[in-house]
Amino acid sequence: MIEGPNLVFLKNKLQRYKGKIVSEVSGEAELDYELLKNIQLFDIQSFGKNLLFVFSNFFLNIKVVSMGDILVNKRKKLNADLSLQFKEGEINFYQSEIKIYQGKPSDHFNFKKDILKPEFDADFILNEWQRNHSERVIGDVLFEQNSVVGIGAIIRTETLYHAKINPQSIIKAIPEKKLIFLLKMVVDYAEEFLSLLKTDEVEKNALIFAKKTCPKDRTPILNKEIGSAKIYVCAKCQKLFN
Repeated sequence: MIEGPNLVFLKNKLQRYKGKIVSEVSGEAELDYELLKNIQLFDIQSFGKNLLFVFSNFFLNIKVVSMGDILVNKRKKLNADLSLQFKEGEINFYQSEIKIYQGKPSDHFNFKKDILKPEFDADFILNEWQRNHSERVIGDVLFEQNSVVGIGAIIRTETLYHAKINPQSIIKAIPEKKLIFLLKMVVDYAEEFLSLLKTDEVEKNALIFAKKTCPKDRTPILNKEIGSAKIYVCAKCQKLFN
């Protein structure tokens, strides 16, 4: 299950390849492989659920889908979508959507939307929600990557529970102070999520994600379909604003 913190965690592990030369490149993805040969990797960044390999005047945008994988110095029996080989090792991407963009990541992506970037701007997100998504349910908007970036199933479930907001609440009906608190929780929990990845205890420490009963009042946790994915909800703790 890929969320923003997973990509930041991986990005941090891959920093040893920063500044190295790509010696060989291959794969099944439709890319200009000659463009990637014998060039220096300037930086490795992330944006939400995307991993960004930055070169001098272009970058690779790599989106790992739900069943995909990224292996360092390991290979699967099937061909990789992309294999980047360095003198020091190799990185292989499987079941990934890979595109080349000209310019810098900041030319294409709004870092104000990324919950784990220093540039994240809660006021900007709040204004966008109230102006462009006021009639929609908060559970849908949180999960999409065009409004706020890096939220997956666990972060969505846990932050709405912390904020005591039912995911089927209409945005315009939710008090502004509640939305402000929710956005704070999103950032705080994303940082906690990132820290827990070091011990692989994200789901173990979740309050209601994949749980059967609410830790507060012991009522059953509901598993509802909201948008494109299911979400865990405590109907008693999380108020429905509509």
